[in-house]
Amino acid sequence: MSCGFAVLPAIAAAQAEDWTPLDRAPAEIERLLLGLPTAGTGLPLAARQGMLRRAEALEIPRVDGPADRYFRLRHEAEGAYFTATIRSLAGAKPGDTVYLLQADQQVDRCAALQPLLARADRVPRNFCRDDADMGVAVLRTDRQRFGYTAWRVAGGGKPRDVTGSVLPADPVARLPVAEREGTSSLDGVATEARVDRSRLAEVPVLRLYLEYGDGHGLPRNHPRAFPGGYPGEKVHTAHLGFLVWDGHRFDLRPTVPRRLWPCTHDAAFSPSGQSCHPDSPDPFIESP
Repeated sequence: MSCGFAVLPAIAAAQAEDWTPLDRAPAEIERLLLGLPTAGTGLPLAARQGMLRRAEALEIPRVDGPADRYFRLRHEAEGAYFTATIRSLAGAKPGDTVYLLQADQQVDRCAALQPLLARADRVPRNFCRDDADMGVAVLRTDRQRFGYTAWRVAGGGKPRDVTGSVLPADPVARLPVAEREGTSSLDGVATEARVDRSRLAEVPVLRLYLEYGDGHGLPRNHPRAFPGGYPGEKVHTAHLGFLVWDGHRFDLRPTVPRRLWPCTHDAAFSPSGQSCHPDSPDPFIESP
């Protein structure tokens, strides 16, 4: 199955205003949220229940079937704030639909989390720790890849974690050490790729990249070097590929046609920026 979606005229401009508030999240999202484990996602059951009433959705047209949907959800409590996005990805068969989940938490202190936790959450003792240096609580999460987990909810059953089977291994691990040194991670050595999700509201595609700090980078003629940035002999962004949903899993591709990485209004925080500008073409977008 190919990526069956329509790149409609002016869709990028329209998407900015098309989020629709919902009275309650739809049934399949309710089954997903209520069936998620608290340990690993960092979302207590009470927060997930609250999210069902604080949801908004965006429809993403597809050529060969019903539209995919993109959800934004949130829940607030005293000293704690939880957000999540869920992107549906149509499968080759109806039961193969995957839900791509990104969850985030802002908790002042572990004491603020305790009222939200119940026995059903089944979290380990070290699920939350207060970080004095950062001034916030840090929740233990795992099983993420590129900041996401992936789930299937077939036949009305419990969500099944399919992160490892639909998202490939991080390509950073295969890079030469010299290309990993000097990145923007805290210790200067990247442990995982960064993700450009700026087109996810239009196409089922993510972009992977690395950023380098001062004094580091790639020669401008390097095959992974992304042009632009500060002038000089080196560039500070390395392109690692595009994750393209193919109906079964995400396929890591070095290049894509423009229809899979459209020009968009929402590229302010994208390393590729407005790469449609003729003065700064994107070398990883295939020519028509």
